[in-house]
Amino acid sequence: MRKRNHIIPLHLSKKELAHLEAQVKTSGLPREEFLRSLIMGAELRARPCDHHADLLHKVAGLCNNANQLARVANTYGEAGPQSIEEMTKLVRKVWEEVKENW
Repeated sequence: MRKRNHIIPLHLSKKELAHLEAQVKTSGLPREEFLRSLIMGAELRARPCDHHADLLHKVAGLCNNANQLARVANTYGEAGPQSIEEMTKLVRKVWEEVKENW
């Protein structure tokens, strides 16, 4: 048996339909799910950009490198200049990517 048995007909103008379709496309949700979410009061946001996953991957790499650097510093009492320079380059690279894409 269907969970959702109630149908609500809705008449929209061309302008209203175009706006709805644009909102649905931006959200990345199917139209019905988008409308149900709005009715239930959810705060809908745009789907993340395509480069979002790549950026998160780079930030995760940066965090891993920072963790490794901290482990070396804690083990030996200091971190070598080469490690610090590599970390600085990686931070700058990620920051440039964030500035370009956001």
